[in-house]
Amino acid sequence: MIKAPVFFSRRAINDIEEAVEYYNELSHGLGNKFLTDFNVTYKAIELNPFFASVKYDDIRCAAFRRFPFSVHYTVNKKQE
Repeated sequence: MIKAPVFFSRRAINDIEEAVEYYNELSHGLGNKFLTDFNVTYKAIELNPFFASVKYDDIRCAAFRRFPFSVHYTVNKKQE
């Protein structure tokens, strides 16, 4: 496995923050569960950026386990 640094766009960070707020409004603490699910997905990408399949162009999609979200990402060509 190739451990790789993961960088997020400002838009991605905003999406994550909005989702946490949304889920916390639905139920107290649900936003934290969303964030935990996100962190599991993030760590999987960091540990092995090639685990998720390519869905379109060179974009890979790593699905969350519990929530209907996916992280869409690319792998730096120098990592391949």
